[in-house]
Amino acid sequence: MKDDFGSLDGLQSFEAGGVEESGAGSESSFSSFGTDSAPSSVAPTQNKESNAGANTLEEYGLQIVQELQANGVLPTPYNYRIYFEKLLENKPQQFKDEAFQYVEVHQRPEEKQAALESKVFKAQSYMTNTLHQVGALLKNLRLLQDILKKHEKEVETTTNAIALQNIITVFQKELDKLSEVAGHQLQDIKAMHEKTLASIGGISDEVICNSVYGIYNKRFLEKRVLAEADSVNMGGYKSSLLLVRVSKSLQNRITSDKTAAAVNRSLSKILQKVANRSDIVAYYEAGIFGILLSHSDKDSAKRFANRLIERVVGTNIIVSDEEISLSVCTGIVEINEFSKQKEIIKNGLDALKKASNGNISFVVYGD
Repeated sequence: MKDDFGSLDGLQSFEAGGVEESGAGSESSFSSFGTDSAPSSVAPTQNKESNAGANTLEEYGLQIVQELQANGVLPTPYNYRIYFEKLLENKPQQFKDEAFQYVEVHQRPEEKQAALESKVFKAQSYMTNTLHQVGALLKNLRLLQDILKKHEKEVETTTNAIALQNIITVFQKELDKLSEVAGHQLQDIKAMHEKTLASIGGISDEVICNSVYGIYNKRFLEKRVLAEADSVNMGGYKSSLLLVRVSKSLQNRITSDKTAAAVNRSLSKILQKVANRSDIVAYYEAGIFGILLSHSDKDSAKRFANRLIERVVGTNIIVSDEEISLSVCTGIVEINEFSKQKEIIKNGLDALKKASNGNISFVVYGD
């Protein structure tokens, strides 16, 4: 749980499948279009003649930009999306369905936030009920203590056998009643406990950050790679995935968890500085970081790898009075119309393995 619910300080506001918003000036790699203010009060112009003239998505995109300019609205991603959806109202249903294939790939930030908050409130409700049940059980335990003390005093002052038998009979009835109530309460606590664990598990499934490095986690990277493959198939463009880790020679010099953590933190910071804000930087696992470059073919990915190498070379860190020079290797896999979703990360790991074993800066899968 620590990795999922650790400190989120420094993280931008983000969500698991769409436009991410963040404050200005952050060096985090979380994708962001900035926190645009609400669009102008001028509503999207419903120019039916112009609207009807856009028969392809390319033409429709140009029309949206023209409408934004005509209304004096800044062409920010936030405003563009509003116009994109509003101007579809007069379009044929077939055109709407085609357009919304792209819109529905991502969920709105507020929708994602609402879904997560719903799970949080449900977990809070379960935990509150559990605490109430525990409180009631504690009261009954105190009652049992009082009963025991009461009958203990009665037994100490009673010498008559019949009176003693009556005390024992009353005590047995009280115990039976208390046991029945406590049994029901324990069942309720168990049920609430199980629901709470399930609810917290659901929240954990929504977490998309790695709290150690302040970047996205493996789960989010995997989802975005799958989504990117779908988008590539629909849009006909190319993207790339890079998997990065320290070189094998540097791995052999790392002899403690403290040193490994320091090296990986330094590499994480460098990756965030080299990446653009639209790139996805994530911690995958076992010292491997992933960078998803949308709309970037393998040649663009090679240039990114070279920029990373230039930044890494000459970077030294000191751990326990030992100076360590950073070095990395990278596996690159291009995402195109022929890519199989489930093999993209696997192919990237294969390329990374070849780069590591051959002590090469980077290897492109399939080259």
